[in-house]
Amino acid sequence: MQTVMNLLRRLLKYYHVDILFAIVFLFIAILFVYDQSVLLSAIARKVGLASAGLVYYYITRYIKIGVVEWRDPFDKLYSLFLLLYIGLVFAFG
Repeated sequence: MQTVMNLLRRLLKYYHVDILFAIVFLFIAILFVYDQSVLLSAIARKVGLASAGLVYYYITRYIKIGVVEWRDPFDKLYSLFLLLYIGLVFAFG
């Protein structure tokens, strides 16, 4: 339970603006869309696909390589590829 609280604190510390924007724009999208259930199911499907892909990638990387210490410049490449993956899932998923 303590690790979940630490995770939430770090999440709110570093991503509070992003979380606020996501909540505000989700409400705007729900207010101005004709069929809210279709929007919510599309968002849920895309978040589920993105999350499942990231978990699958992490598990297979851990099985094949083990723990990876990401150092400069590989941490930036890793972040770019994860961002690209998330963008592709949300664009075409």
